Amino acid sequence: MQTLHTKLLTTSELTTACSRLTLIWTPLFSDQPLQLAIANAAVGHSNAIIKAASRQNASSFTESLKEDDSERDSSFTTLRDFILTWMTNPTATPAQKSAAARLQTIFQHHGTTINRLGYNNQTGKMNELIEDLLGTTSTADLAALGLSHLFTAMKNAQAAFEATMADKAATEGGLELPTISENRPPLQRYLNALLDNIAIWQEIASTPELETAIGQIDEVITQITTPALARRTRKESEADKQPPTA
Repeated sequence: MQTLHTKLLTTSELTTACSRLTLIWTPLFSDQPLQLAIANAAVGHSNAIIKAASRQNASSFTESLKEDDSERDSSFTTLRDFILTWMTNPTATPAQKSAAARLQTIFQHHGTTINRLGYNNQTGKMNELIEDLLGTTSTADLAALGLSHLFTAMKNAQAAFEATMADKAATEGGLELPTISENRPPLQRYLNALLDNIAIWQEIASTPELETAIGQIDEVITQITTPALARRTRKESEADKQPPTA
């Protein structure tokens, strides 16, 4: 029977091998509880690896958080820049310039570039800024400059981002999510153990059904390992071409 060479396989190749081999050997183990238990354990580890790989590629909340963060960044900079515009507007009245100056002082206190911070740090700064802008004087100043709607837009954008973050925490928080590193070794062991047991079975008490299954298993192994063996050959060839070190 062919050798699977599990250590040479990529994670994707390993889980693919498990999936295809499971379809072949599950019927063989229908009256062998131990072998079936090992096969089921292998499937469990394979599924955990697939889940971990999918999570590493992209969290289901990644894009939503990115969009919401971009929206709150935009709302923050828009309000900030309009306040600056009022401070230099030649048509602004002294009262309007004073209102703009007071609002600008609040922005400077909390940071005029907090849109560049990481998610958590920005959230803290935004909440503090919004709290100050909710004060009686700031509310009147925003109204005097016609910027109340922009402040409302910034509050809403911040709330939307926090709502998405809360959904993410509720969905993912507290879960012991699988990792590839903890699931790959047992998957390799179980696949190799099952293949070894089938080879021994063939030596001791082969049947037509077993021989048919082994032929199918060999075909799957050939399909899966051929690229892996080719990669190893290329690496060895490239290593041979390297000049000797002094």
